[in-house]
Amino acid sequence: MLLLCTVLFSSCNSQTGNSSGEQSFCYWNTFYTLDTALWNQTTANHLYVRYFDVDWDAVTGEAKPIASITSNDSLPPNITPTVFLTNKVFEKSNEKALDSLSVRIKRRIDYITNDFGSNTYYGREKHYDGSINFDSIREVFLGEYQNRYKDILIDCDWTAGTKDKFFYFINRLKKDCESKDITVTLRLWQYKQTKTAGIPPVDRCLLMCYNMQTANNYEVENSIASMSELKKYVSGDKYPLKLDVALPIFSWAVLFRNEKFIGLLGNATEKSYTDNFIEYQTLGNGRYRSLVDKVVGDFFIRKGDIIRVEGISKDELLKMAEYLKKEIPTDEHSRVTFFSWNQSFIENYGTDEIKNIYSLFSK
Repeated sequence: MLLLCTVLFSSCNSQTGNSSGEQSFCYWNTFYTLDTALWNQTTANHLYVRYFDVDWDAVTGEAKPIASITSNDSLPPNITPTVFLTNKVFEKSNEKALDSLSVRIKRRIDYITNDFGSNTYYGREKHYDGSINFDSIREVFLGEYQNRYKDILIDCDWTAGTKDKFFYFINRLKKDCESKDITVTLRLWQYKQTKTAGIPPVDRCLLMCYNMQTANNYEVENSIASMSELKKYVSGDKYPLKLDVALPIFSWAVLFRNEKFIGLLGNATEKSYTDNFIEYQTLGNGRYRSLVDKVVGDFFIRKGDIIRVEGISKDELLKMAEYLKKEIPTDEHSRVTFFSWNQSFIENYGTDEIKNIYSLFSK
């Protein structure tokens, strides 16, 4: 059985990590499935996987996990389970509640990881010889999946008012997950304003270099990212913790009615609007006026509504990467990651462009 398990896992583990850091993506959907061929084309060797969110439940008066990921597919050999917590969780919770939440989060991470392992095992069970001890093999699969990650990423836009509770929670989670490292996301304002935001009690953070401005502001040209905005936050002073870097390859459209924010339309590109001149009038600077009433996704678009399409060009993305490479110290454990894993996003930028940025950070 040992030989069989070695054969099963040796090919999976051959790409885990490298001496020049890790090349990563963020997976942020509620259903997990991975295009292995596309994954291999990117040369990525690490994946942040959003396991679930945690929000405050006003009815029960406690923080509760929601939107857990489901799958019938197997994970890559090198992952980081990621949990998003709303700031309201820390506005409402006391230390006792946060102690309990830490334990429940740890249990749910273990449960979801085991679920991934079980799905992989049952997908292969039919290929085994009848003389094999299936229970023993299943335990090997589950154990191997628990070893696929060395850290857990906690994602929360904590504030000056909640930082003490958030940091308390992180210290508690470090105790409950003592065999894993705890890392946290870092917004650009938290990077810049350390006196207000505080320094989280971790060794490493993931710097999120996107969502740089408020999307619901009609006057903003591109809320996702721009070099000019990046330089306002990352310039000169060095952050006291080790940093990984997350770059945007996503796009969306922001819907306005009478200059008032209505909502976000996901996975939008300018081409889908410029090519549809019957329904949209091009206004320039990524803005379009609807010429008809229509339903798009969860939104009813009215004639006259303004749609601002946002994304980041290949040239701008490369300039941001080059700038961050100079400003952010890296080491052999550093990760550069793209948000988020999506076939259309990746094909829009091209795997060569993505590999070029990976290579830039590995030099």
